[in-house]
Amino acid sequence: MRRRWGLGSFLCVVMAAKAAMAQTAGGDVSATADEQPNPTPAQEISYGAMPGGLHVATAETLPKGVVQVSTLSGFGYRKGLLGADHRFGRVIGDLAAAYAPTDLLTIGLSLDGRYDRHYGLAPSGDDGYVGDPHLNIRFAKPFGTVRAGLQVGVWVPGKNAPSVAASAISVDARVLVSLPAGPGMLSFDAGFRLDNSAKSVDDATKLSLPDRVSLGVSNYNAVFGGAHLMIPAGNVWVGVEGSLDKFIGSAPAGSAELAEGSLTLRGALDVGLHINEQWSALAFLELAKVPGVLNAQVMTSSIPLIPYEPIFTAGLGLQARFGGAKRTPSLFAEKDCHKHVPPDCVDVKVPVLADITGSVVDSNDKPVVGAKVSVTLKNSTVAPVATDDKGVYVFKGVPIGTSVDNKPTIEETGIEVAVDLSNMKPGKATVAAVQQGSNAVPPIKLEPLLPPGQLRAVVRGLPAGKAVVGATVTITPGDAKAETGADGTFSLDLPPGTYKATVKAPGYAPQELDVTIDPNGVAIKNIDLHK
Repeated sequence: MRRRWGLGSFLCVVMAAKAAMAQTAGGDVSATADEQPNPTPAQEISYGAMPGGLHVATAETLPKGVVQVSTLSGFGYRKGLLGADHRFGRVIGDLAAAYAPTDLLTIGLSLDGRYDRHYGLAPSGDDGYVGDPHLNIRFAKPFGTVRAGLQVGVWVPGKNAPSVAASAISVDARVLVSLPAGPGMLSFDAGFRLDNSAKSVDDATKLSLPDRVSLGVSNYNAVFGGAHLMIPAGNVWVGVEGSLDKFIGSAPAGSAELAEGSLTLRGALDVGLHINEQWSALAFLELAKVPGVLNAQVMTSSIPLIPYEPIFTAGLGLQARFGGAKRTPSLFAEKDCHKHVPPDCVDVKVPVLADITGSVVDSNDKPVVGAKVSVTLKNSTVAPVATDDKGVYVFKGVPIGTSVDNKPTIEETGIEVAVDLSNMKPGKATVAAVQQGSNAVPPIKLEPLLPPGQLRAVVRGLPAGKAVVGATVTITPGDAKAETGADGTFSLDLPPGTYKATVKAPGYAPQELDVTIDPNGVAIKNIDLHK
């Protein structure tokens, strides 16, 4: 089988990891005593040492200053591709390193290797290996609870080791979106691959059929996409994904064409474990539906050049993280400060809530509908409510204190409930000993608002009996005030009741008198001031 270069790519991965770790050690990611870095959450790392699944990338980047190194290995199997007796096994391996120069950007380099062994088709036992280097650059940013990003990948296939075929350089670009989904995260990606990889093959007609199956190059561009769901459970995560590659375009002249609508469909499951802050491991299983080969194409040795994949692949992976800020298990391990997990976590204050309910009635004890009811609190504000058709009001979840380690502290020692309604006198009640849970307020009775009356008076100064201009009149209770005019008179509209009027003027002694106001009545007074 034809061998493609891989040693140079392997060295590039190792050197990139060492350089990135050196930069981490000497860069600005270390924290001083006065400026501690934000803890970085645990992430699901699969292909290419980047966050995401086996084929679907998530809109996540590595934390700033982090170097991630990962490896995946496994075995795949397929039969019946080139004939009823044909079968092949594939051993796969991926070595990758990624580095995050900023929180928004991650750069990764991976070497994808595979070894195929074919049976049941001459020459029997045909085998060989292929190594492919890939460079991925990912930018992602949060927008509220949703993350979005873009990833660009470059594949540089070669001919014979250690060469590089510049004309065969292939590029793909994909859009990434990740959003919360219950306790986990749901991610989508979609993109396009400009595939020139077949140009690394000088003469495809000289390749054996097993070589064409195993080479992994393509005469077609592709659109691709997928969805991935990651669900954390303590230090374990479970990932489920589906992905597809749709091959588009036409094969070069003299090459076999794909059947209409040919595409690759995949479904995968991976289960991972965060062993500690640095190391994690995973196991994966993938099923794929890949375009087949026609008997006529096998007979003429002209099968289309596309990446033929096993229908079943399973394997294991190991990842390591270096540098960056200290990671906490807060995303994947439940944080319970009441149990001191982690031991240095800050006490969590839980709000203590109360429900306040009562009713509003009129002077005949009939329900008052649509009255505005409000509560006055010392530490917070609660929106007013209105009484229903039975005169009842309810305040749900009123914050009255906080609880730490299941020890509640009531901070609202007394709550005042006030009621307002047009044409009725305001009413109020006080809850002196509010408690967590339900609190019942005695019924609040509203009295009708009586028609207003009026006070009219003239102020004169003795002994001359002349009108006093600018005298100040104050009415209590209340804050009604008036000032006499040029003729010494004033008038005030007042609710029915008994008041005390106080009159003051420069050069005169203050004068007080009792005033009674009747509904729709007018009280007339003559007020004499003495020197």
